[in-house]
Amino acid sequence: MVKYSCERCGKGFTQKSHYDSHNRRKTPCANNADKIKELVDKAVEKKLTEFNKNLIIENEDINVNTEAVEQQSKVVKYIDLFCGMGSFHYSFEKLGFKCVMASDIYTPAKENYKKNYNIDVLDDICDIEPSSIEPYDILCAGFPCQPFSQAGHHKGFKDDRGTMFSQVMRFVKTNVPKIIILENVQALLNHDNGKSFTKIKTDLENEGYNIVYKVLKCSDYGIPQMRKRLFIVGFKNIQVTSLENFFDLNEYYKTITLSQYLGKNFKKDIAYTLRCGGKHSPIDDRHNWDGYWVDDKEYRLTIDDGLKLQGFNNYNFIGSTNEKWKMLGNTIPTIFTEIIGKQIIKHTSFESNM
Repeated sequence: MVKYSCERCGKGFTQKSHYDSHNRRKTPCANNADKIKELVDKAVEKKLTEFNKNLIIENEDINVNTEAVEQQSKVVKYIDLFCGMGSFHYSFEKLGFKCVMASDIYTPAKENYKKNYNIDVLDDICDIEPSSIEPYDILCAGFPCQPFSQAGHHKGFKDDRGTMFSQVMRFVKTNVPKIIILENVQALLNHDNGKSFTKIKTDLENEGYNIVYKVLKCSDYGIPQMRKRLFIVGFKNIQVTSLENFFDLNEYYKTITLSQYLGKNFKKDIAYTLRCGGKHSPIDDRHNWDGYWVDDKEYRLTIDDGLKLQGFNNYNFIGSTNEKWKMLGNTIPTIFTEIIGKQIIKHTSFESNM
């Protein structure tokens, strides 16, 4: 058993005589205590360096993850009701908005939406439970226009399709989106002496939305088509700058002739409104909308012409010819949805993620 230890080198002795002899030696023993301390200090320093390095890396990872979460939270999310071939999606994707749900009952439209935007489109809006949808900021709905249009029978809310607005209101009341964008024909403004439009506006205002609306015409914004559409935009729980100027769209004003736009010598400067039916009517018939005089010869619009006249470029269009014309006749020109998206960025706290 060690009874004596050298304070300098740390060597142990069982007998005092040996311990005394060790201390009287001419050559002093090595100061191992200093060396041990030095080794310990170096080891501690190394561990501290490694610890600090790992801490920095972990903090960087935390910062990166935090930034990712913050960036994700800034993404503007929307749902696309009665989505058709996807005009809202076509424009909003360019602005960095994210679609979290789309619905439509027309199978060819659903297939095209999936093909172009890689989203599975839900079916009948009546069968969708609003509470099952993840939170979103904007509700888009180009709800059926036939009940109010000149081409329909003007039945309005008496038509089963007219009740689709009540389905839209189910989502409004349950999800309370910050912004609502509704699209329909301009005839809605005067249908039933204005009562149909008043009902829509009043229902939204009763839910706390501030409403602005305007009829937009394609040929005013760079697409030479006579098509006019009514847009109703509502805001709730979001700061809006100069709401009364939301539809001040002078900066987007642009005119172009049909010949310039399609690259052929059309006699007519502005195209007729694209429709779902009545194709191939005699060129001089009042129902004609796809026949034109080009270089004094009769010319019929092609599917590619229709896509361009509705503002779709590089669109992977699938389906039969009749199905494609039906979708083109029903869709919203993308110039409208793009302008409204840009105005939302301009007049609210939302930022573009382009």
